[in-house]
Amino acid sequence: MQLRTGMPRDADLIAALHAGSWQTAYAGIMPASFLDGPLLEDRKALWAARLADSEPGSVENASHLLLAEQDDALQGFTYLIAQPDGRVLLDNLHVRPARKRSGVGRLLMSRAFGWAAANHPGKAVYLEVLRDNAPAIAFYERCGGSATRDFWESVPGGVELPVIEYAWTPESVKALAG
Repeated sequence: MQLRTGMPRDADLIAALHAGSWQTAYAGIMPASFLDGPLLEDRKALWAARLADSEPGSVENASHLLLAEQDDALQGFTYLIAQPDGRVLLDNLHVRPARKRSGVGRLLMSRAFGWAAANHPGKAVYLEVLRDNAPAIAFYERCGGSATRDFWESVPGGVELPVIEYAWTPESVKALAG
């Protein structure tokens, strides 16, 4: 498994994996009309915008995109964003559905925490997960995350869904960093 920083040229590959991950993880949770309809184009627009004019390490390490590849194929990715409140948002952690439970997610999580600990020392990391995404919740709990708040959020597809925030203290981020 090779890890590297994502670049603008990776936007379409990332969007395709992101869409495929959502179609698997959110079937029965998000509207099928969205998952089977405009999802891929929505993700392409998101990643094109996120990566436009970006350079690794730019903007004072405000964000980081890490790709996991094997045999020249994208197996997973993670994307982190420093937040105004001082915490670091793990905004995306997606693994090719066929590679789940293979260690790719844990490797990406460890390296994401490593980036956060090195570039934002002493800061907590958090993420938001749909409450009905039980496999993801189980993974985050196995990785030491603690549920810190519940709320409803408007998600792509035009619906409001229940969300749980999971967080890691600065100490646990450092301990889990790889």
